[in-house]
Amino acid sequence: MCSRNKTLPWSAEPMPGWESEKQLHSEYRSGKADSPGYTEEQAAKVADFQAQLLELSITVSTHPFWDSIDIGDRVEARMVLKHAHEPTEA
Repeated sequence: MCSRNKTLPWSAEPMPGWESEKQLHSEYRSGKADSPGYTEEQAAKVADFQAQLLELSITVSTHPFWDSIDIGDRVEARMVLKHAHEPTEA
């Protein structure tokens, strides 16, 4: 499982923070502090990760293996692949 970088600002661009009104029948107030935006290094790293994700997605989705699966069974086969990392019930 991948952990998120807790130091990455909530907005890529500098944006002011906000706080909502108190919810009816609740003490909960949602809000965010000001976001300074991403640094050049953070923006470059995010762009690199997005490019890698796109490349890997294309590699997986166009792999010749999918030609060996009947067209009607491909969605189910892809769903099984998505959950392959999860432990199976004994």
